[in-house]
Amino acid sequence: MAAHPVAAQFNLRVDYHLFFLAEENERPEIPGFANRMVAVAPGFAAVKTGIAQGDVRLSVEVHKEAPPVEIADWEEAVEVTLEATIGRIQVAAMMDWAPPFPVLTPNGPGDYRVRVHARGRDNAIDLAVTEPVEEYLAQIWPAPPAHQVIYKQSDRYGAQWVLPSGGEDSEEGEDLSASG
Repeated sequence: MAAHPVAAQFNLRVDYHLFFLAEENERPEIPGFANRMVAVAPGFAAVKTGIAQGDVRLSVEVHKEAPPVEIADWEEAVEVTLEATIGRIQVAAMMDWAPPFPVLTPNGPGDYRVRVHARGRDNAIDLAVTEPVEEYLAQIWPAPPAHQVIYKQSDRYGAQWVLPSGGEDSEEGEDLSASG
């Protein structure tokens, strides 16, 4: 197993307001964004961006255990459980399944916690950009399943996704199987 934490940072192509943390070729129906930013299904997590198309700056960190919660410099921060069904979760874009990020699940199949941080989602809402205006940090580590944790929600883009009481998103799942 690699030394921890494992970290990588790249620009990542976004299409249709989305990028993924997914097993290779996994594109299930997204169940809904119950926390305004991350939706999960077995082997798959979708992250909703403010831009419709273009690059975002993405950093990923793989840890042995939960890293300290540091959200002061972020506008959004949520934590969810992601089940790695095959055990090879990687960063993926809607139209490209081979970005240069490391495998995020070095322990193989099982449950992991993913903490996603975002800033800049209000900078170019619904636009196509030529340079990154949004930044994301995804931290992942092995851990048993737990309820989602919403650490911070302060951007205007996320606020438009009104959550009914009970924390579940009323939005219908998005079927991405026919896309790209």
